[in-house]
Amino acid sequence: MRFTEKFCREQESLQIAKAESEPLKNRQGIALDAAKAWNAAAKIAQKHEAGQQPLDKLDAAIVREFAEEDAAGLVDDVSAPDERTAAALH
Repeated sequence: MRFTEKFCREQESLQIAKAESEPLKNRQGIALDAAKAWNAAAKIAQKHEAGQQPLDKLDAAIVREFAEEDAAGLVDDVSAPDERTAAALH
């Protein structure tokens, strides 16, 4: 299964929101790392959707791994923004 750019961007946004609401620094970092990974997956999906580059097996495995981790709830919701969140958006 291939993920669309839209799906990846939604997952990225969810992870950024989790980071913003997470009081624990290590969990904020995990969520921000996941957001960065979803951003990378979205860029790959965008290229694939544009027909510029086929999604190779490694890229597909990376995208699938992050989706499975997100579905498993490895990063939980809590609350309190962090200044690192703003940096992840840029």
